Amino acid sequence: MSIPRPAFHRSATLKLLGVGFLALLMAIPLSMLEGLRRERDARRGEAEQALATSYGDAQRIGAPLLRVPVETRVAQSDGSTRLRRTWLYQVPDRVDAEAELAIERRRRGIFELPVYQAKVVLATRFAHPRSGFGEIDGEAQWAQAELVIGISDPRGLREIGADFAATTPTPAESLGEGPGGLPLFRLASVALDAGDAALAGKVSLSVAGSRRFDWLPLARDYRAHLRAPWSDPSFGGAFSPTHSRVAAGASEAAWQVLEFNRNLPAVFRAQDLQAGALAAQDFGVALYQPGDVYQRNERTLKYGLLVIALSFGVFFLFETLARLRLHPVQYLLVGSALAAFFLVLLAASEHLRFGLAYLLAAGVLITMVAGYAAAVLRRPRHGAVIALWLALLYATLYVLVGAEDYALLAGSGLVLALIAATMYLTRRIDWYAFGAPVPPELPDPAEQAS
Repeated sequence: MSIPRPAFHRSATLKLLGVGFLALLMAIPLSMLEGLRRERDARRGEAEQALATSYGDAQRIGAPLLRVPVETRVAQSDGSTRLRRTWLYQVPDRVDAEAELAIERRRRGIFELPVYQAKVVLATRFAHPRSGFGEIDGEAQWAQAELVIGISDPRGLREIGADFAATTPTPAESLGEGPGGLPLFRLASVALDAGDAALAGKVSLSVAGSRRFDWLPLARDYRAHLRAPWSDPSFGGAFSPTHSRVAAGASEAAWQVLEFNRNLPAVFRAQDLQAGALAAQDFGVALYQPGDVYQRNERTLKYGLLVIALSFGVFFLFETLARLRLHPVQYLLVGSALAAFFLVLLAASEHLRFGLAYLLAAGVLITMVAGYAAAVLRRPRHGAVIALWLALLYATLYVLVGAEDYALLAGSGLVLALIAATMYLTRRIDWYAFGAPVPPELPDPAEQAS
C-alpha cells in the first residue's frame, strides 16, 4: 500500500511558511498603529505650540549693541544727490551674562509643556565705543547713537531696563526686525560726540519662554552663566559649556566664547547678516523631557514584529513537540491580541506614567493570550508556559526601550539567544517525518483466522 502524501496543513515546512506569512501579515496593523502614534505626537506638538504662542516660545537673548546712524550721499540719474541713512552696529568688548530660570508646567488638555520665567542680567562694557567702529564710509551721526538689544520672541518680554553711565535711558521701544532677523529694542540714547570714554553698565530683563533658552555671543569676550531647577537639561548649540553640573534636581552651566570662536563680525550693518546667521551661533539649554511617551512608544513599536514572530514561534513549537494542530485563525487571534498591546500602551501612556501603562498593557495581554493558549493547547500548564514566556519577553522589551544607547546590542543578543534556544529544543525533531500520516495498522493474522 502506498502512503498518501501529506496534506498542506499537515506538512511541517508548509505550516512553518504559513506561520511566517501570518507574522508578516501582522505588520499591517503595526504600521497603522505607528501612523496613530505619529498623529498623537503631532497633536501633542500642536498643543505645545499653542501654549508656547500664548505664553512665550523658545527665547534667544542677544547682547546690548551700540548702533550709530550713518548718512551717505547717493547720486541720482538726473544728476542730483539723495541722502541715505543706514545703521552701523558694534558689539561690546565684554559681556557677563547671568540667567536664573523658574520653571513650571502648563497643561492644555492631556498635554503639558515646561515653561519658564527667566531673570537675566547682562553686565556690558564697551572699551572704546566711538573708535571701536573703525573707519566709516559716510558721515556718522555720533550724537544720535543708541543702545539696543535683540530678543527673539517679544511676546514673552515682561520687564526690561538699562543702567549705563553717560546715557539717557528711554522707555524700551520696539524697533522691529533687526540684524539677522532678530527683533530689536531701543534701551537708551548715547551721545558719542563728547569723547571716547569707556561705556559700562548692565541690562536687566525678565522674559517668559518655553522649551529652550539660548544666548547669542555678541561680544568680543562673552561669558554666560545659567541656573535652572531642571534635572534633565540638554546643553547644546554652537558652543558647549566650559562647566556644567546637575545635582539635586537643579542644573547650572557656564560658557565662554571669544571673538575668534564665532563667525560674527565685531562691527556690521544689518544687511551684512543673513537670516539665520545669528541662530547658527547661539547656545544654551533645552528643557529636555527624558522618556517622552511617544518616543518610547515608537521604540516599542519597532520591536512589534519581532515580538509577534517570537510568540508565533512558541505556539508552533508547541504544535511540533506536542503533536497538536492549530488553525491559522487561531494564530491571527493571538497576533491581534499582541498588536492590541501596543494600542493599549499608547492610550494608557498618555494618562499614566509610562512604566505603569506598560505594566497594565502587558498584564492584560498576558492574561488574554495565556488563557486562550491553555484552551487551544488543551493543557493549563501550556498556558502557564506561554504566560511565563510572554512575561519574560515583555520584561526584556521594557529594558530595551529604556536603554537607548544599548538597545541594538541587547536586542541582537536577545535574538541570538532565542535562535540558540530554538535550535536546542528542536535538535531531535525529524522534520521530514513530522506531519506525515501514520500508516494504518494491519489486522492481526490470529484475529483474521478466528
